Amino acid sequence: MAIPRALLAVGLVALSVNTATAEDVPACASFAWSVARERAAFGAPDLPALASGSALPAGLGAAQLTLGPAAAIALPVPSEKGAKPDTFAGFVTTTVPAAGTYQVTLSNEAWIDVSQDGRSTLKPAAHSGKIGCPEVRKSVRFALDAGTVTIEISRASSPQIKLDLLPAD
Repeated sequence: MAIPRALLAVGLVALSVNTATAEDVPACASFAWSVARERAAFGAPDLPALASGSALPAGLGAAQLTLGPAAAIALPVPSEKGAKPDTFAGFVTTTVPAAGTYQVTLSNEAWIDVSQDGRSTLKPAAHSGKIGCPEVRKSVRFALDAGTVTIEISRASSPQIKLDLLPAD
């Protein structure tokens, strides 16, 4: 009788793992475009940690960004949304190798501004966000020219956020 109980226990564990995974999929799969690359990047054990004002390593990719209290952070370009009390803000810079559509994806709720001229923010080409996807909250697409890009994060509820910049699929 010990063998059937062990098999039953293994079966119940496998069923509960499959159920938990299935519950994650609907929210993550309901973005306007796939966020599978970002989910994998955000879960990587070697995700670089950056302070606000840093450059993304190797230009494009994911990083864990440490933000500061919004009242203490001077963003290089005024945000489209005003600062909100008790939130966090920060920015990174990078170089886009070629003109095209790129997506900035965040792990948690926050506002995203992108600038290429250092004076104004770009209007997004598209955006998608879902509550209930454990690794990704928001993804915004921008038409970018080759060259320097500043990505600003504001209105974040926590001082840590994961950010990814990739060419759109």
